[in-house]
Amino acid sequence: MNKICLAAVLALALSGCGVGRVAPQASLFDLGPEAPAAVQLPSRSAIVLAYSAAAALGDTGVIWRVGDSTTPKAYAGFRWTEPPSSLVRQRLQERLSREGAVLADSAGTGAPQLRVTLMRFEQVFAPDGASSQGQVVLQAVLLQDGKLLGQRRFARQAAAPTQDAAGGVAALRQATDAAADDLAAWLASVLPPRAG
Repeated sequence: MNKICLAAVLALALSGCGVGRVAPQASLFDLGPEAPAAVQLPSRSAIVLAYSAAAALGDTGVIWRVGDSTTPKAYAGFRWTEPPSSLVRQRLQERLSREGAVLADSAGTGAPQLRVTLMRFEQVFAPDGASSQGQVVLQAVLLQDGKLLGQRRFARQAAAPTQDAAGGVAALRQATDAAADDLAAWLASVLPPRAG
């Protein structure tokens, strides 16, 4: 009887030590539902969106750094549902489609081509760690029939409500939406409104 009790106690103790345990799943984030547009813009003709992103943004890690450090890091246990490159492309397509069609390729339409590159998408902490911002940088070039119609860099930042991964995600969502609104407004200023 004592041997059976001892074996049961040992089994319980070993199970409590983590033998055979599986690591907890990472918490997953996305950019949430699309925010309302800041300004109502006129309708425009179709555009072609050619999108790319910096190589570092092809992974699902939630990136952060301190100040102007050259050492980016990723939170352990927190990930994006898709790489930031994909999440931002989806958000831009959603936002720009409010004013007109957004095509994946020209298919001989002669529509203006908007080339957008996501350059930066990360949470940046102040050196003392007391505050942080979500920072998003887009580079946009607008072409039609090989002619440059305009180019612009959009840099947006938003304060994180908390100094952790969830706060960084909230700030990046806000900064992404603001950059998408800026891009839409710039297109409205460069392209003529759609007739009729």
